[in-house]
Amino acid sequence: MKRRSAHLFGLLFAFALFTAAVSGGPHMLFDRLEHDFGEIPQASKEVKCTFDFTNDGDAPLVITRIVTSCSCTKAAYSRKPILPGEKSTITIIYEPQKKESGVFYKAIEVYSNATPKRQIIVIKGNAIEEE
Repeated sequence: MKRRSAHLFGLLFAFALFTAAVSGGPHMLFDRLEHDFGEIPQASKEVKCTFDFTNDGDAPLVITRIVTSCSCTKAAYSRKPILPGEKSTITIIYEPQKKESGVFYKAIEVYSNATPKRQIIVIKGNAIEEE
């Protein structure tokens, strides 16, 4: 009985994936997924970068939330739906004075109604102490 349930679950899961792939919907296509700040002064108030993306799907795209890995990283983005073919940006703000100096690597999770539901963008660099 367990084997039959597992087989049925597998078939239903495959069908759901196939249906999602065939049905289209929104799709978030980033110009790049990583930004390297290089060396920045640790005493800096904040540094910013933008990640440009396009909805290359066939339905409006809505970013539902963005999760950053610590309080030193924030994200700014439009809450409005991005129509098919439209471009938008996500601005990432990193505050190096809130962390110890040294190399940093921050993953930012972008959740939306697109396929896939989660995209990961990355910022990195080296916060150096000024002499």
